[in-house]
Amino acid sequence: MKSLRRITIGLSWLGLAGFAFGQAFEEGTHFHAIGSPTTAPADRVEVVEAFAYPCPACRNFLPIISTWAEDLPGHVHLTHLPVGLQPGWEVFARVYYTADVLGLGEDAHEAMFRALHDERRQFRTIEDIAEVYTDFGVEVDEFVNTSQSFAVDGNMRRNRNEIMRYGVRGTPTMIVQGRWRVSPTDFNSYQDLLAAVDQLIERETEALALSGNESDQVQ
Repeated sequence: MKSLRRITIGLSWLGLAGFAFGQAFEEGTHFHAIGSPTTAPADRVEVVEAFAYPCPACRNFLPIISTWAEDLPGHVHLTHLPVGLQPGWEVFARVYYTADVLGLGEDAHEAMFRALHDERRQFRTIEDIAEVYTDFGVEVDEFVNTSQSFAVDGNMRRNRNEIMRYGVRGTPTMIVQGRWRVSPTDFNSYQDLLAAVDQLIERETEALALSGNESDQVQ
């Protein structure tokens, strides 16, 4: 699969899933325009994964999107948007931003998924959640204090605005260049969903006249 992506990435990203070989994905059916798009940067294509740590589908999606992200060109930036649509989920959005402010990276991101879904740990307070991050050299008090910081509060305010602007109603959902929303409810598999994201990346790359060559891949 990786070798196939490397061969096709300079021409088109449509070869990721079998679904994409037979037809192009269509607006209104496989992806949807966002009513109030953000002002996108001119030097890159931004892809956002809207997710929630307690979401079982997001846990299943994690290894798939992680593998997919390995071969993204350097001009494509993937970020995460934690979503608190269900009661009790907002604290996990705050936890994501706390770990981000502390610079804990993707390993810590995956660790929280494992703690909830694989280890089935029960969390009653943010202090309980903070215990997960002690494996990354962060004391519980440091984590809790950071979770109440100005930086995290600012991220939470921006988070709510982005969720509303993007029209996120479920997880996982993908946003491309602040203009397109892609939801798994419109596909038979996550591979097909990501193939649609690839098509949108190609479209936005061409619109910005950016390189899609293999040499631009993230190392």
